[in-house]
Amino acid sequence: MKLKLLVAAMALAGCASGEKQPDPDSLYARMGGLNGVALATEEMVNRVLTDPEILANVELQKRAKPGNVPGIKVQITNLLAGLAGGPETYHGRSMVDAHKGMQVTEKQWYAFIKACRDGMVAAKIGPKEVEEMVVILESMKPEIVEEK
Repeated sequence: MKLKLLVAAMALAGCASGEKQPDPDSLYARMGGLNGVALATEEMVNRVLTDPEILANVELQKRAKPGNVPGIKVQITNLLAGLAGGPETYHGRSMVDAHKGMQVTEKQWYAFIKACRDGMVAAKIGPKEVEEMVVILESMKPEIVEEK
């Protein structure tokens, strides 16, 4: 009896926690929730950091030092998870502030998008979901690309 009460109390506490529950049809859910978004981010960032076109950006090299990469991955995971409809919240700087002075070019931007697509495919994200996430990423382009 005590066990049943404990389980019921825990279930009610979970329901009353106020945490935003993702829509089961959301991009977040279809990507596999937090684990799927995190795996996709891992694959995406690993590709971005080995792409010669992107690495030509000296400012990126300065900011993406090995000690910074795990934190960058967490921030990107939270950003993408939230934008995809998950409960995660991004607490980082705005895209403008985060990329200010990096002088990201159009060519580097498109190399970034390709690396992201390839990373999501490697993470076994479905084609429809990849395209939806690319639309989300593309919406950030005006805030990131400084050089035409």
